[in-house]
Parts: sequence; C-alpha cells; structure tokens
Amino acid sequence: MGTLRASALRAEQRAALAGATPADLSGGHTAFASAESLAATRRVSEAMMQFATAASLWADAERASRSRGARDIEPRRVAEAPPPPPVPVAPVAVDPRPDIEKVIASYAAALESRDIGQVRRAYPGLSTAQQGSWQTFFDRVRNLKASLSVASLSVTDASADAIVNGVYEYDNASTGRGERRPVTFRATLQRDASGWRITAIR
Repeated sequence: MGTLRASALRAEQRAALAGATPADLSGGHTAFASAESLAATRRVSEAMMQFATAASLWADAERASRSRGARDIEPRRVAEAPPPPPVPVAPVAVDPRPDIEKVIASYAAALESRDIGQVRRAYPGLSTAQQGSWQTFFDRVRNLKASLSVASLSVTDASADAIVNGVYEYDNASTGRGERRPVTFRATLQRDASGWRITAIR
C-alpha cells in the first residue's frame, strides 16, 4: 500500500509541475483523502483502490494541463478558406438508456468474473493504475457479486455521463467473512458504429 501511496503523491507532483489548476487536482485530493481514511481503519484493499484512483485522476490532470499548454503555444495559422460546416449528428431515434444499462450490466458481470481481461473488454478505457487496483482486489476476495444500476443519465449526441450506484458483495479471502461495500461512480460513455462503450470511470 505504501508503494501505491507514493505513486499517487508522485502523480500529484507531476500534475502540479505541469501547471494543473486546483480544480484539476481536486478529484485526486478527494480520492487520496478517502484512501488515507480507509488506511487508518485498516481497510487495506479499499484504501489501495482509492490510492490508485487518486494516481489515475492526477495523471489525467497532468495530461489535460500539458494539452492546454500545447494549445496555448501552437502558432495561429491564417486559414486559407473557411472551415467546412460541422457534419450534423443524426438524432438518436430511440431512448439510449436501455443500451447504456446493458453496458453497465456487462461491466458488473466482468467484475464478478474477477478476470482482468473481461473487465478491460467491458471497459476499454481501463487505466494501468485501475487495472492494478482491481487485480489486487480480485486476489483478496471470493464469490464477488456486483449489483450496479444507472441512477441518472445525461446524453449529448454520441456521448453520455451516467451516475452509477450499487454494491459489491464478496467473501474476504483471508477471513472467509462476507462483506459488502456500497459504491457510486461516474461513467463516461461514447457511441460508435458498434454501440455504446465505457471510456472512463471516476
């Protein structure tokens, strides 16, 4: 756990040096504070997941900050012709919620398999830090049951943000005791020719 904590702090430092704003860093601070609290109560596997989440969020903040910096220094080019008008996106003819709920259900089933390959197929945007955190968690539990549902949904053209509530129920592999952990997270999804897919989980 100490290694994950140190990695998270290094990610925060890199993000700050890249020019990340306090707003950029706030998500990581929240996850890190949660991890410290969990560690203090000896909830090790949950603390490790939160440290990994903090590292991932600060890495995202670093990338966003560097991307802004690159745009700021890019020389302005005089357009030789006006840009073409944006191609209109065809309106979604059906309610996307049932399809998005199926994607979230597939993600829950992948978690229950405790197979990181299935998790990545259900969530292609899985970061390296998140993968490591989940693998550690999978190694510490048995009989994992993930019950997830879409609490709220915001859809704009081919992208969507979903607030997902649920609970993870499992047997602690060390003690054999049954445990349950309520969860809430935000999933960002994109729609392409093959349907909806999860691109980020916060």
